[in-house]
Amino acid sequence: MINWLTVILGLGIGTISAQNIQLTLTDRGTDAEFTKTMMMANVFEFRGDSVANPVDFASAKVSDVTEWKKVKAPVVSKAYRRGFTWIFSAIKTDDFAANHTLMLIENPGWTAYNTIIWTDRNHNYDLTDDGLPDTIKPHKTAIIAIDNRPNGFKIMLEHFPASQFKQFAIMNDKAMYQLQGSRLYSGTENSFRIRRMNILFGTWSNGKETFALCVKDANCNGTYSDNGVDEVMIADNGYAFQNLQSCVLKGGKGYLEWNNAAFYIEFVHPDGKYIKVRRDTSAALKYILNKGKKLPKFRYAEPTEKEKIKKRKIRRFRGEDLYVYIWHDQASDYIQDSAALHALGRIKNSGMKILMLNYGASSQYLHRYSRRYETAIFQGFSSNKVNRKLKIRKIPTGILLNKRQRIMDAAISPSEVLEYLKVSSNNKQQ
Repeated sequence: MINWLTVILGLGIGTISAQNIQLTLTDRGTDAEFTKTMMMANVFEFRGDSVANPVDFASAKVSDVTEWKKVKAPVVSKAYRRGFTWIFSAIKTDDFAANHTLMLIENPGWTAYNTIIWTDRNHNYDLTDDGLPDTIKPHKTAIIAIDNRPNGFKIMLEHFPASQFKQFAIMNDKAMYQLQGSRLYSGTENSFRIRRMNILFGTWSNGKETFALCVKDANCNGTYSDNGVDEVMIADNGYAFQNLQSCVLKGGKGYLEWNNAAFYIEFVHPDGKYIKVRRDTSAALKYILNKGKKLPKFRYAEPTEKEKIKKRKIRRFRGEDLYVYIWHDQASDYIQDSAALHALGRIKNSGMKILMLNYGASSQYLHRYSRRYETAIFQGFSSNKVNRKLKIRKIPTGILLNKRQRIMDAAISPSEVLEYLKVSSNNKQQ
């Protein structure tokens, strides 16, 4: 976001460059892990009064001996099948089920009736002293606490959508039937998909700028400040965080950069209640472009007719202010930015050039873009090499340059550039 102290220094408008913020963490979010991995809770039939030890899918062998342990089970309806499964967490347990929590299940498969789940949160193999059971209603999900901590480890559980992931279900069935030992596997279609709810976040806003900070209980033990393990991530808004924008806590501290500012993590409450952070917009940044520095030299590809391209130097724009916008048309922020972006491209005699560098579109799409929207915007392609030079950490990103191609702001939206032009124009007329 724009830092007005840097951009319109001559107007005498000041801002506090460093702020100490205590952010309450009230919501649960997700990261890229859920979309990139398929987490399973494989269910086995519960017979008699005993459960088998967990199957470590990554290291289990067909020759492994199955161990059994007696449990105290709640009253389960005889009208339904019964099952058990194990949920991984780093909570210290005994050797029989190291780092796993037991669940007993009434009606584990897809039916028109509820699925009832008892969770052994105190790890004593007594499923009758952990409070009321949880319920998965037909075609619904359930959020289940795995421990008794205030903001502890939770999971979202759903019946595994085998019809949606047929190939995975076939492969998982084949593997589990080989590894089940003396257990009786219930099948992937009678098991569960897991989403770990191990991220707590809070959102800060001053009316102009907004960011969301989260802490991730990376080892799923119910605490959020484990040294060298747990992580802090940042985004413009919550719920979906990118693991690339993360730091691992060392001695309870960490460092992040976002939207032209440095974030010094000072303290994370072990129960995930809040996080203390110092936000500094004047600090010299390590991982993104710094204000006042010259933009690195690079060449980009410019689309022309008949799907041909020309190589262009970024230095061709010296002599006028330049706004570089790196984008792709599927990004939600681009859709929000597009109206202001096109408005910028229609302003005449502003003394500013607009260059859009696309990441992923076709040559003809870009060649026709400015004509289609009746703008005077220069079009080109970004690339991994260009993105690395510009230290791009999210797309879209806007960079504002002065006539000498020194960086005025390395994270500025089109609407903020419009406002900057308006303020600059008014200042010149005074």
